[in-house]
Amino acid sequence: MFRFWKKKPAKSKIPKGEERRREPRLVDMNALTIEPRQPEKLGVQQGSYLAKTKNASASGLMVECEIRFPLNTPLSIKFESHKTGKTIQAEGIVRWVTKIEEGDVFEMGVEFTNTPIRTILDFLEHIYKA
Repeated sequence: MFRFWKKKPAKSKIPKGEERRREPRLVDMNALTIEPRQPEKLGVQQGSYLAKTKNASASGLMVECEIRFPLNTPLSIKFESHKTGKTIQAEGIVRWVTKIEEGDVFEMGVEFTNTPIRTILDFLEHIYKA
């Protein structure tokens, strides 16, 4: 049977190279500690590691750290907000990792998981407080 129309190929909703984030990110340079929640399964030493945030949103953080955590590593995150004076503790999971060209430093995308809404609200207050 001959068709007069062609089925169009499905288009990606987000073109390659375009922004894929759900929320806007704001620059947020803050020291924090991260701790893998299942270090023995991941081949990572147990303990707290120092890192710093580069940007942040309601759904996660971009952090810079000297340790390369494997993808899907569950993390505990803790920091003192210098803007609000509150201690913020959250849980997250590593979604992507990139090595920074200058030395042995890595950037990681960490998505918040299993984090209470009150903590997210405290975090949003930290991000948006002038």
